[in-house]
Amino acid sequence: MKHCFTWNIRALYFLLLLPIVDSSFAQGQDPMGKDKFKQLYEEFPTPNDYRTASGAPGHAYWQNRANYAIKVVLDDKTQSIAGEETITYLNESPDALTYLWVQLDQNINEKNSDTKLTRTEKIGDRVSANDILKPEPVYDGGFKIEFVRNSDNSELQHTIVKTMMRIDLASPLASKKTFTFKIKYHYQVNDRDKVGGRSGFEYFKAEDNCIYTIAQFFPRMAVYHDAIGWQHKQFLGTGEFTLPFGNYEVQLTVPSDHLVAATGELQNPSNVLNSTQIKRLEQARTSYKTPVVIQTQAEAIQREGTKSTSVQTWIFKANNVRDFAFATSRKFIWDAMAVKLSNGKTTMAMSMYPKEGNPLCGKYSTKAVAHTLKTYSQFTIDYPYPYAWSINTKNIGMEYPMICFNGGRCDAEGNYSESTKYSTISVIIHEVGHNFFPMIINSDERQWTWMDEGLNTFLQYLTEQQWEREYPSSRGAAYKVADYMKGDAKYLEPIMTNSESISQLGNNSYGKPAAALNILRETVMGRELFDFAFKTYALRWAFKHPTPADFFRTMEDASGIDLDWFWRGWFYTTR
Repeated sequence: MKHCFTWNIRALYFLLLLPIVDSSFAQGQDPMGKDKFKQLYEEFPTPNDYRTASGAPGHAYWQNRANYAIKVVLDDKTQSIAGEETITYLNESPDALTYLWVQLDQNINEKNSDTKLTRTEKIGDRVSANDILKPEPVYDGGFKIEFVRNSDNSELQHTIVKTMMRIDLASPLASKKTFTFKIKYHYQVNDRDKVGGRSGFEYFKAEDNCIYTIAQFFPRMAVYHDAIGWQHKQFLGTGEFTLPFGNYEVQLTVPSDHLVAATGELQNPSNVLNSTQIKRLEQARTSYKTPVVIQTQAEAIQREGTKSTSVQTWIFKANNVRDFAFATSRKFIWDAMAVKLSNGKTTMAMSMYPKEGNPLCGKYSTKAVAHTLKTYSQFTIDYPYPYAWSINTKNIGMEYPMICFNGGRCDAEGNYSESTKYSTISVIIHEVGHNFFPMIINSDERQWTWMDEGLNTFLQYLTEQQWEREYPSSRGAAYKVADYMKGDAKYLEPIMTNSESISQLGNNSYGKPAAALNILRETVMGRELFDFAFKTYALRWAFKHPTPADFFRTMEDASGIDLDWFWRGWFYTTR
């Protein structure tokens, strides 16, 4: 009896265990937790001739290009843009393309865009009748396409699919061949105070003036990619822009009393700048310590009082860039200084800002641009472009090749707090830093926000700490992200999540990747190994289209450290 009782107890214990063991294995889990160290072979794409197992571009790597010739007229009275562009698309892929996809990002501002139709509203505890009855501002800012034509002016069949446009080709575009076509369009520029937006104008009622910070202002080619085909995910507002490299020649016609900053090099300075401005600009090219003021505040205030009815055209050229943006106003103060890089070459750091941003911007803006170019070049590649602009705006931070729009203003008396000072410097560092990620190391922003925002926030932290000891960085240090990571699990997603599906974008795509990379650098790998691997990634993928696997593989390949457990825990799961 004793033996039988003992056996029954053991049998019962075994039977009680069965559901637990079966359940864990049925769900594909390792009850011992060893899957935490499982290699990422299943998650990574199979290496091929285009992308190697080491994380480097393969011997057959390719990417398509798009060159643009653009003419744009800005109407300051109606706040509208009219443009015509010629696009020459080079098919470097091995595939014959039967259609092309063009991005129409301004269509996010159409009355019935997906973004507007899916927008949610919150009603607080106290709501007035006026809050309920107040109509939403009527703004239909989508592209109005006037024509899409072949190079011989024959009409091209095209289909607009919300923020994308498919152009059907009469015959397939063969590998190594080019296709040239033209688009004419116009649209209403958005008032950022009323309807928001990354691009638009800021209106100054007292003097009836505007600052225009203009981007996404022309139909742009989508990326055709060896890993995903056409990247034509709709632009919903969060996922930013994925674009091919190319050369630009852009003619910007604006009021003749405006100053213009833009991507690229000004081709006709003697036509649009006066002799004093040209002389000061030349002085700035050899001023490495202090910015030279090219347009003073007194001169800017004098311009504010004018309202010229004439126009003039500024011509810019930019080579091997993925986008183009510009800023224009009669309110701008302008300063500039030279920046010597480690390779011995000199580039220019420049700022434009209204009197509302002075003396804050005059003291810090261009110096912050210069510091960013030097520091990022140290950790990645030497900055390759001739200019880097910071344009002061209200409550915005947005980046484009060689130019970015940055918030930070003084009060009516020209005073500012310490927190305003540091937040202004930080946004300049962050947005100028985007010249490297993703404007040069050209990741897919529409799909993987962290590949530009996370890597950039990590370098922003390093740059801030080199600006000043004990700089009050808001992100980057590991402890800064702890509260987010221990928060409610239903609001946590893996970093490897598309931007439109993330609950807390700032923490997930900016803060957490930056903290992860800091931990890698300071604790897991050490600075020497990390810095070598990170720089290797930048050098390998400069002016190319990297994927997450290319980054993960390169960091391991160049350091000799198995990091699959780290990528799995920090990026692929929320462990």
